[in-house]
Formats: sequence, C-alpha cells, structure tokens
Amino acid sequence: MKALESRFVFVDTSMYQSKNFQFHQYSLGRFNELCSERAINLLMSPVVEQEVRSHLLAQGTDAARHIKEFKKTIKILRNLPDLEQHSIFSELSKETINELLVEKFDSFLDDAVSEVVPVEGASLDKIVNSYFNKVAPFSDKKKDEFPDAIILESLINWAKKNQSEVYVLSTDGDMEQFCQNSGGWLTYVGDLDQFIGRVIITEEKLTDLSSFALEQYKELEKDIESQLEEQISLIEYSSVGYDVDDEVSEVHPSDFSIESVNVIKADREYAEFALDLKFDVEAWHSFADYDRSIWDSEDKKYMFVAQSSRHVRNTVKCNAYVTIDFEDGLAVNAILGDIEIEDSYIELDPNDGEELEFIEHDIFAH
Repeated sequence: MKALESRFVFVDTSMYQSKNFQFHQYSLGRFNELCSERAINLLMSPVVEQEVRSHLLAQGTDAARHIKEFKKTIKILRNLPDLEQHSIFSELSKETINELLVEKFDSFLDDAVSEVVPVEGASLDKIVNSYFNKVAPFSDKKKDEFPDAIILESLINWAKKNQSEVYVLSTDGDMEQFCQNSGGWLTYVGDLDQFIGRVIITEEKLTDLSSFALEQYKELEKDIESQLEEQISLIEYSSVGYDVDDEVSEVHPSDFSIESVNVIKADREYAEFALDLKFDVEAWHSFADYDRSIWDSEDKKYMFVAQSSRHVRNTVKCNAYVTIDFEDGLAVNAILGDIEIEDSYIELDPNDGEELEFIEHDIFAH
C-alpha cells in the first residue's frame, strides 16, 4: 500500500452515507481522529454540509416513524416491564432523534474540518458546458448533478490555487470519471478503509524520523552526488611545504565517493545530513629545487634557482552538509535544499601522496 501523496482530502456525501453517517464510530470515527490529529486535512464544501444535514433529517424522521410503527407491532411486550428491551417503549420523538443526529454531525465538523472550500470557486461556464455535453458528473442517466458539478469545480479550483493534489473520497462513479480527467489535481478513492490505511502507513514512517530522512536521501542520492562532484571541481587547491613561488596546476579530482551519511537533524518537514567525502586529486606541483640551484658563496645568494615539477596523486578527505525539505512529512514532496562542502580551499601535500612523475627543468631555459 502506497503512502500519501497529499494530506488534503474531500469526502463526498455518498461516502458518509455508505458509512451510515457514523461520524464517531468505526471507519468514520477513525477518520475523524486522524483529522483531529492533523494527519490529514479535511476540506468541506457547503453543498456537502447541507446535503448531509438534509439526509440526517430525512432519515431521522423516517426512523421515528418506523419506531412508532414497530411499537404497535410489538405492543404485547409492554406486559413485560422487566425485559431489558422494554425501554424501547420510552417516548422518542423525531425532534429528539434529529437534534441528536445533527449534534453528532456538528461535533464532527468542529473536530475534523480543516478548511471550507467556497462554492464561489466553481466556474458556472464550465458547469453549464458540462451539462449540455454530458461531461462528468453529468450523464444520460444523471442529468441533474448540479450540486456535484459545483463541488468538483470548486475543488479543482482550490487545488490549482493551492498547488496541491486533493483526494476525493466517494462512491459515485461520475465523480471518479471527473477526477480521472482533472489533470492529476483530484484523485478518486472509493474505499475509506483503504485510505485510512494509507494515512496510517504515512504516519508510521514518521515515527522514525531518522530512517524517513535517510529514505528521502536515497531517493535524491544521484542528484546529491552530481552536485558534490561539481563543487569538488571548483575547490581551490594549493601546495604545502614549499616557498611562496610554488604553484599547483593541472588539477584533476577523480574517484569521488561518499564514505558515510549521518542524520544530524530531522523533523516532520526537514532534515540535515553530514557527509564524509573521499576523492583523489592529481596535480602538478612546480617548486624551486634548491638542490640543483647555483649558489654564489661570495654574494651569499643563488645565481640561478632551478625549477622542478612533480606529478602527484593525493587522497583527500573532507566533510559536506546537505539539507532536504519534505513538506507535510510526505516523501512525494522531498526536494533537495543546500549542498555545501566544508572546505572551499584545500592544501595538497606532495610528500603525502603518490608521485606519478618527476621533471627537472633546465636551469638555463628561458
């Protein structure tokens, strides 16, 4: 099961209805908890809110009527007041039922809803065009789906404005078709329990932030290595142990490797890494070779200073630091931040490397 790719989710009336509007029990109850914990951000449409209220009142009124009819059917049981089930004969009006149902829904809204998506975001021109061309959510069988059209158009407008994918939880096939044609802004989910599983998997990964951070590093590793190799080529190199006239030229870094990666900071949206780097540097070291120079004992100075060059390969070790951002704790949002090598200036010691070639330049060469 895949982890989440967005924390924004919309639930259609059909999904609430399929779960019997049990906002604080079973699947919807767990969904409510995840919303309260801000593991997901529930988007609510005023259209859905009114639809749900309408369904609750209609079904509550119907339930009150059936209770009244049922009492007549089982009236013989009134003669058995000691029965635990005798309480069914207590007065229960439709007003009481509807008030309690709406109260449960209001509590759910207070706990779960992150943001209300205004219907003003829906494009009336698009809705009318979809109606006449039978484009989802309209079809030959369902011509009067204006509420769904308003919901979906306002949702896709919100998604584009906020640059975020939105999961649409629904049991409506026309909504599914609309989402498939939304250009990736809306993703249809027809199974609430499966969606809850995806949320839980995402949250479980974040219980070990260090491991989660390293997973994101692995995904971006090639890009990190490429940028580090580029930075290594820009390092300024010099020689140690010689006079100020000594020069380093024809520098060629090679055989770059990352020896270790350590997480030094991690939270739900950001991580820092310390890297140990190792690479070889081949370079020519030109220096004053006083062993071959001509010394004037009377004037106490060199008449000529000989020059020699050594081609040396050094192994260099240094540190680098990398940051990765992953907004909302989602792997899909992982982006590479800063990459910095600790040393922008490195001294190469030719006596501590492998000498590949030695050239003694002609003393009298011009």
